[in-house]
Amino acid sequence: MTGEASRTALATTLMRALHTRFDRPALLDDPWGERLVTDAEQETLLRRYEESLAPAARAALDQLDSRAAKLHAIMRRSPFYAGVIVRSRYAEEMLAAAVERGVRQYVILGAGFDSFGVRQPAFARDLDVFEVDHPSTQALKRRRLEEAGAVIPGSLHFVAADLGAEALPTALGRSAFRPDQSTFVSWLGVTAYLTREANFATLRAIARCTPPGSELVFTYLDAREFDPARRTTSLDRERARVAAIGEPMVSGFDPERLPAELREIGLELIEDLGAGALRQRYFGDGGSPARVTSGHVARARTAPK
Repeated sequence: MTGEASRTALATTLMRALHTRFDRPALLDDPWGERLVTDAEQETLLRRYEESLAPAARAALDQLDSRAAKLHAIMRRSPFYAGVIVRSRYAEEMLAAAVERGVRQYVILGAGFDSFGVRQPAFARDLDVFEVDHPSTQALKRRRLEEAGAVIPGSLHFVAADLGAEALPTALGRSAFRPDQSTFVSWLGVTAYLTREANFATLRAIARCTPPGSELVFTYLDAREFDPARRTTSLDRERARVAAIGEPMVSGFDPERLPAELREIGLELIEDLGAGALRQRYFGDGGSPARVTSGHVARARTAPK
C-alpha cells in the first residue's frame, strides 16, 4: 500500500457527512467527512461520479448551488449509500446497548476515516476505542485529524497493523487492550474486499481475543451476488466501478450457512439483517434515503470457550 487514501474510504466518510447535512430525518450526526476529505479529493470524486451520468442527469446536477449538494445528489444514487448510513446507525445502536450492559472496550477493524473516536457520543465517554487499520491508512488519517484541529481523547488508541501479516491478538497486544474485558467489535464495509479465507481468519481471531459475551457487528454481501450467471444489477455496476479504481470486491457469505460457519469458529449469530429488513427498520415505508438495496448487517457474540 502507498500513502494514498482508499477512494472507497473517502466516499464512505463523505456519505455519512452529507447524510448528516442534507437528509431528513438524519440517522447519524457525523459531520467529520467534509473535514477529513480534502477539497481536491472531493473534486476528484465529483468528476468521477459525473462521468457516469447521462446528459440530462448532468444538466440537473449543474443546477445545484454547491459542490456538497452535487456530491450528495450523486452519492444518493449509489446502491451503497443508504447501506453505509444504516450500518453505521445499527452498529452505534448496538454499541450503546452494550455499553449499558457494562462493555468498556470498542474495537473498530478497518477503521478507515471513521470519526467515532473523535465524535464521542455521550454514551461513549467512558469507552476505550481501539482503531485497527493498515499503518499507511492510519498515518494519513491521523495527519488529517491534526490538520482539522481534532482533539484526540486519551481513550482513543491507534493500533497500526497489517492484518495480512500480523494476527489481530498480537496487534491488540501492543496496545492497552485487555483481552479479559468484554468488548464490542465493528467491522463495517470490509469483508467484500477480502477473500473468504482472510475473512474467516479475522473472525477466528476476534473469537480468540475477546471473552464470551463480547459482540461483533459486521457487514457482508450475499455470496450469490458473485454468481456471473445472475442478471446485471446496479450493484454489479458499482462493483465494476470500484474494481476499476483498484479496489475490487471478491467474496461474500451464504446467509443460510453463516450461522453454522460462525459456530465452528467460536461465534454465535444473534441477528442477520438483509436489505429489506434494514430498509423497514430505519425507513419504514418511506424516509430519506429509503433505497437500501443490497448487503447484510450481522451481529454475533463470542461463545463460551
